[in-house]
Amino acid sequence: MSPRTLLPLAAAVLLGLSSVVSAADAPPAKLLAGAATSNITPELGIDVVGGFLPFPATHIHDELHARCLVLDDGKTKLALVVCDLLALHRCVSIEARKLIEDATGIPAANVLISATHTHSAGNAIGAPPRGFYSDHELTDYQRFVARRIADGVRRAINDLRPAEIAFGTVEVPEHVFNRRWFMKEGTVPVTPFGGTKDKVKMNPPGGSPDLVEPAGPTDPTVSFIALREPAGRLISVYSAYSLHYVGGVGEGHISADYYGMYCEALKKLQHGGESDPPFVAMMANGTSGDINNNNFRTPRPRKPPYEQMR
Repeated sequence: MSPRTLLPLAAAVLLGLSSVVSAADAPPAKLLAGAATSNITPELGIDVVGGFLPFPATHIHDELHARCLVLDDGKTKLALVVCDLLALHRCVSIEARKLIEDATGIPAANVLISATHTHSAGNAIGAPPRGFYSDHELTDYQRFVARRIADGVRRAINDLRPAEIAFGTVEVPEHVFNRRWFMKEGTVPVTPFGGTKDKVKMNPPGGSPDLVEPAGPTDPTVSFIALREPAGRLISVYSAYSLHYVGGVGEGHISADYYGMYCEALKKLQHGGESDPPFVAMMANGTSGDINNNNFRTPRPRKPPYEQMR
């Protein structure tokens, strides 16, 4: 298959995965693995967070999920969860891990929960400033997310089966660019505090003659852990890529951004996307604080919604 017909990121990971999983014969499997997804799509009207100001959701472009992977080596169980959210407050994580421990016996300390940082998701953080920085009573949506995370982990446990594990990396540099740039002397705007000595600007004008060089490196590596049935079907691929959200969604849309598109593309490469128990792809956000998908040196023209994600 030509990568042109696929999401290039998923194709690159699949290529790297094939070389790792088909390596030397593994010893008899002593590991169990199971994976599941829980739908965490909010109702319309919820505040979409990720922009300068929240706004109400008016359309669901694609569903949001909590993607769950459970591993059991006979001595220890642990769960990895990636949620299609901008972020989630620690209160949500605490509640979800408590529910998981109560229902399954997996210690809360053995549960890792993260958010992808899609900028077109419902608010699982809480209302500022109290919601962002201090513990608080969970909102209805936060409580819903916590419960659905716990349900996903329980369902992953229900599908535990013998597994082999592999890990590897693939270099995918063409999508990652530093969004902070050194600018020519005197061209950085005055700061909100009246300062005039800044040398670096975040998200500078694309193609500007005042650009000097990016203010730091990027991390082009996709790291992944893969689980499969012994010499058989894939169970899950847990990936991490240091790319901020891509964006470019429709007005008022809920979307999992490229993270969700990557997972769906990788799923379609496995048995046409249909398997029982299900294959679950996961994309976690890596060290992407100042890395986005915009090449400021040679900017691209504006594209229709979702085209750049694809």
